[in-house]
Amino acid sequence: MRLNLVTLAALCLVPGVLLPAATTPVEMSRYSVRFLEDPVPAFELVREGEPIFRLPVVSGLSAAGKPEVLSGIRLGELESLSGGGYRLKVAADSSLWRDRRFEWGFYPDRIEFQHFASGNLPIDRCFFFSNGVSERWTNGSSPGVAANTTIFAERYFSPAPNHADEFYHRIAVPQSVGVMAETPEPDQYLPESMTGLFAPPPLFLSFGKGTSWTSIGLGEVPGRYLFNGLEYTGSRYAGASFFVAYHGYVSAAEGFRSPKIAIHFGYDEFDTLRQYVDWIDANGYSTRRRVANAPWHYRPIFCGWAEQTVQGAETGQPAHDYATQRDYERWIAVLDQRQIPFGTIVIDDKWQKHYGTFDVDADKWPDLKGFIGRQHRQGRHVLLWVPAFHPEGLPNDLCLMSGTRCLAGDVSNPSYEEFLRGQIRRLVADLGVDGFKEDWMGGVSREAGLPMHAPLFGIEFVRRFQFILADEAHRWKPDALVETQTPNPLFRESSDVLRLNDIWYGARNVPQMMRLRARISKIAGWPLVDCDNASSTTLSEWWSYMRQQPSIGIPALYFVTRTESTKEVVPETMWKQLSQLWMEYLDRIGH
Repeated sequence: MRLNLVTLAALCLVPGVLLPAATTPVEMSRYSVRFLEDPVPAFELVREGEPIFRLPVVSGLSAAGKPEVLSGIRLGELESLSGGGYRLKVAADSSLWRDRRFEWGFYPDRIEFQHFASGNLPIDRCFFFSNGVSERWTNGSSPGVAANTTIFAERYFSPAPNHADEFYHRIAVPQSVGVMAETPEPDQYLPESMTGLFAPPPLFLSFGKGTSWTSIGLGEVPGRYLFNGLEYTGSRYAGASFFVAYHGYVSAAEGFRSPKIAIHFGYDEFDTLRQYVDWIDANGYSTRRRVANAPWHYRPIFCGWAEQTVQGAETGQPAHDYATQRDYERWIAVLDQRQIPFGTIVIDDKWQKHYGTFDVDADKWPDLKGFIGRQHRQGRHVLLWVPAFHPEGLPNDLCLMSGTRCLAGDVSNPSYEEFLRGQIRRLVADLGVDGFKEDWMGGVSREAGLPMHAPLFGIEFVRRFQFILADEAHRWKPDALVETQTPNPLFRESSDVLRLNDIWYGARNVPQMMRLRARISKIAGWPLVDCDNASSTTLSEWWSYMRQQPSIGIPALYFVTRTESTKEVVPETMWKQLSQLWMEYLDRIGH
């Protein structure tokens, strides 16, 4: 069956001829689509009689400093698909590219969109349902509201945690889901605007109106996530924009196809997230776990970071000065005296001489191998905290350089990878380290033209570092544990446990917030999560969370004397109860 849109296509090209106010060529049980022209051909997406989005049928693809102008939009026939649904192909003339095509798929459970181009220019921004970014009171770089998304939803949900514990936002609020924000203003240093707690989260946003939720999520083939994330500019004067930024690291010389966008429908934001993850997996846009969790991965964790900050605040010294063998041995002795049954120790920032070289600071850790051996004899395991691709201590020939400045360890450089693998092997195989807690996962740069050995910009740059870390650790210890903050299905291949990440000092309702983070992580493919515990807030908040941790994931303790923010001392009765809680947890998991 074909629904003929030839007349519609012709009308779109004749100046002064208007389409009917609303036609409904697509009706599905979960949604309907009305075709409009005002003046750019568009779809009005409707649920239960209420509009959710107005989406232009074409989207922009800019080059460095050059916006795209689209004209002569031509709609093909709406083709019936054998499995149910319809496909619509659209063509247009472009000021920058050849063979400009757009493809829509209307399926019973979702809508898909993708666009194509060819040409010799490096690509800057690839837009979805938009062609430019409007400012607060002007069109900005956009040709106007008709070229962008109109959002009729009331709010949206983002799976990217922030320090303000805000997951639900007004539609005017910008959002970046990825490893480095592109859209928030530089001076907007607000807790709700901070990024990096999950880096990257699922590349997904879900928009709510009444009791219905409609999500927009992005998928791409592994190896082609060459951007920092999915950007949402917020709904501004001339409508909302969605885009990914390649910053010139991708060319259309051999043909370009955009990432694919899927729109899913549900009555719960988490239902739309599950549908999105299922779609990601079904289309090969994710990776799979390479090794199963070892039994010891489930044991309670002691990480010394919060105690380091407590000690630093009392003495006026940097917290990383207390990442020493002497201090960790002292804190462990206190926990042993209290009979706290932890099974994993995380040595936090900064056991290294230099962040980027993975070399042990012998002044702080004169006998790391002996320390690890003693913990092993106690049935415990030891992880080291590591920042991702940090430049400190690296020679320039192993760096991603911006002029004379080293931005990061260059994971595209085979020499850096060889160096990094050698350092990991020494720590794991020679010193006995059992794994790593990965941190500082923000992106590298938004700078164009950086010299690289291979196209590994954006998310793919981060993914390569994490893969090297996990692959080499498991090479020497098959049951190694690599903890990450990357609950994106693309990163399953290199992550054994997902850490729920830091708690801001001003946070309240901590258990509820951390359950939400855990729920996102588990839907994305991480059944085992580390509850994390930095930074503690008030004593009552900390204790409320400690009591609920065993029902959320792996229990974790970060200090032994007092809370970081309020400096409250934990009563002995709480330590006794914590010992009992963790004993019961260990019994329940079979240890």
